[in-house]
Amino acid sequence: MSPTQANPDQVKIIKHINGAILVLAPVGTGKTRVLSSRVVQAIKSGIPAAKILCLTFTNRAAKEMKERLAQMCPEEFCHITIKTFHSLCTSILRVEARQIGLPVDFVVYDDADCLGIIKEIFCLSKDKEAQDIFFKLADCKVKASQLQLSPHYPLENLFASLGIGQAQLASQYQSILQERHAVDFADLIFYVRYLLEYYPKIQQRWKQRFDFIQIDEVQDTHLSEYEIVKCLASGTDNIAMIGDLDQTIYKWRGSEPDKVIRRFKQDFHPQEYSLTWNYRATQTLLKAASGFADSFHKRYTKITPAPVCDAGELITIYAAKNEIEEAKWIGEQIRQLSKHDPNMLYGRVAVLTRNHKRIQIVSRVLEQLNIPCVTVEQHQFFMRQEVKDALAYLRLVLNPFDTGSMLRLLMRPSRGIGSITIENVIKGGEACGLKLTDMVSTQTFIDGDPFSNLISAYNHGTIVVFDLETTGFSVSQDEVIEIAAVKLVKGQVKDQFHAYIQNTVSVGDSEQIHGYSNEFLARNGENAIHVFEKFLLFIQDAFLVGHNLGFDIKMITAHAQKLGLSTPTFKWSDTWDLAKRFIKSESYNLQSLANKLNLHQLPNHHALDDTLTTVELLAVLIPLVQARADYRQALVYRYGEEFENLADAVESWKNASQRLRPADLLGKILVESGLYDYYQQHELKGLENLKRLINIFQQQDDLELHPDTALRSIIDYTALAKNLDQISIENNQVPIITVHQSKGLEFDTVFLAGLSEDEFPTYFSVRDGKVEEEKRLFYVAITRAKQRLFISAFIRDSQDYKKSLSSFINLLPCEYINYN
Repeated sequence: MSPTQANPDQVKIIKHINGAILVLAPVGTGKTRVLSSRVVQAIKSGIPAAKILCLTFTNRAAKEMKERLAQMCPEEFCHITIKTFHSLCTSILRVEARQIGLPVDFVVYDDADCLGIIKEIFCLSKDKEAQDIFFKLADCKVKASQLQLSPHYPLENLFASLGIGQAQLASQYQSILQERHAVDFADLIFYVRYLLEYYPKIQQRWKQRFDFIQIDEVQDTHLSEYEIVKCLASGTDNIAMIGDLDQTIYKWRGSEPDKVIRRFKQDFHPQEYSLTWNYRATQTLLKAASGFADSFHKRYTKITPAPVCDAGELITIYAAKNEIEEAKWIGEQIRQLSKHDPNMLYGRVAVLTRNHKRIQIVSRVLEQLNIPCVTVEQHQFFMRQEVKDALAYLRLVLNPFDTGSMLRLLMRPSRGIGSITIENVIKGGEACGLKLTDMVSTQTFIDGDPFSNLISAYNHGTIVVFDLETTGFSVSQDEVIEIAAVKLVKGQVKDQFHAYIQNTVSVGDSEQIHGYSNEFLARNGENAIHVFEKFLLFIQDAFLVGHNLGFDIKMITAHAQKLGLSTPTFKWSDTWDLAKRFIKSESYNLQSLANKLNLHQLPNHHALDDTLTTVELLAVLIPLVQARADYRQALVYRYGEEFENLADAVESWKNASQRLRPADLLGKILVESGLYDYYQQHELKGLENLKRLINIFQQQDDLELHPDTALRSIIDYTALAKNLDQISIENNQVPIITVHQSKGLEFDTVFLAGLSEDEFPTYFSVRDGKVEEEKRLFYVAITRAKQRLFISAFIRDSQDYKKSLSSFINLLPCEYINYN
């Protein structure tokens, strides 16, 4: 149905490369193709592919954009940044984490992980109550003012709108996330805004990162997200925002398209364009949708059926006696469709509803009629017990501070460690700096204290404190360009090491962090092999210390391996983690701790200066760590034996994660942990889902990345992916989903169920004068259909109350309707 060539309106947008543009494009107008073609045109005009950013709001849309561009510009494609908004924020934080005291190895907690913490802190039993609080916490963070973003602004004040008691508990929630090296979705936006607002050098760096930016689905954007985009685009003003304001259906979730568009116009003065020719649906469906949209208080776009569109069938309206009969009628219509088309794909048929209750009724009846169907709630792939169990093992391998994941892996299969033991370790450890996760570290069982090596090395042996600068943050692709180290013998400085390294990978954007150019390193750098040989000799048998050290250890190991050098299994400790356990501070970056503790040496992002600051910080921390050693040893002596086998297993999986591809590591863990046997005995469906998880890992694996880096990327994906992304046509099932869930999707046939007054529009929207957004939601629903649309209602509800047809049906032009 789509034309082979762009129409004149599309061509204007494709050719407008420089300067800001605003495009209002309703459904089916070839928006994705236009955006892809515009990227190709930008590359042809001389904009480097690496300087192009395409932002979407769903993984599905990002996948579609990647597939198109991979075909249209295969050579440049791999250099283009195509991300969802949350994924972009995650990648920015990975680069800049150290600057704000965030661990480089942070994990993104999904909603289920966060709700578990909230239930525990707020002493709640019901999911709905926890969800309400979770939304409130997220709202406080997403809508934080510039003042509230300040590193010196008290956390409790950020949550002050919740009341004193809940604000304190909310602060506790944030502290637990920090301890677990975790962030939630709202944190991703909060921390990036904080970085761009209060760190001028970082802001400047990201202003220069992209020369060409496109943001799709502008109607789903809220102001805090726009502020980030505005900063990224302010270096060149080369920004395009595209969307359909007639599909604004997320105001309840914080989207503010009117404010965003108004700010965008003030800040960038964009050239405005419109797309009107619709190629997706039949003329009947498009004219009916356009006629309905005329009822909006304010209409932003126009729909004009393209000449190539078929005339199509009339919209069928049916009113059933009751809710069950309505569902049966839907089932019968689907059966009739399959009779007329034996090859019909059930995945190309959808049932859309206004609420979850209607989903339950329709899905139950369709299952009884043996019609293959699936709901998001039934699917909930990444939320399923067996999937979260498997991911917990991997997350603990990546992040040894993830208490939530450890608690989960202690549940299945049973390891004979009771809840009282776990509670005693957690509560007893609070007073002495011992964490439950220390019980899966083999180091803990050497002398009964996770810090025994550190204490012994500081008092009687050798410690090397070190820091690195690198060309970037990819362990597999980037290189170390500066190493600085200070050797302590019995706590006293005895020697120093410092060297620049000649790089073979360009410093790129990282130059703005450390200030070293390729030319500087070519002049001042030494041969990489020589530096590494000298450094490995310098640290020989020493205990290593650094601030946020996990990344540095991985970079040293990976770079040495590329040079053909073998590295020992390093013993190390992180002053970020130590400070978090033994010092109360608003921030744990090196600068903040240096200021708080009045250290003489201040960090400045040069390796040697940062190393000297860490030496001073360590001197403050050691007495605090030593003071509670007896308490930690007593806890380990009492409970440690129960954890030792698990600690050995986790250690072996950590080692394997450095050489096995993610899917292979997952398979190894499933077998060795006993999870595979557990689900083979208890739930065969769960076993099938674990096999499917392995397939997803194989599909998502980027073979160009080091196994550890690739695994981190996949784990981020599992947290950021929506369960709807996993419901695919290959399942050949009819998706039964809410209209909100259907946003961005399209189907050959759509059944819109429950079009009775008080359900669609809802009773509350009528009562509260919010029918306008309900109208836009209905508009989204009817524009999901490409070939045919069925609308049904019920005359009596489950309480036998009489119901009238939705007032929205009367707003459809009667010439496109057929009452059944």
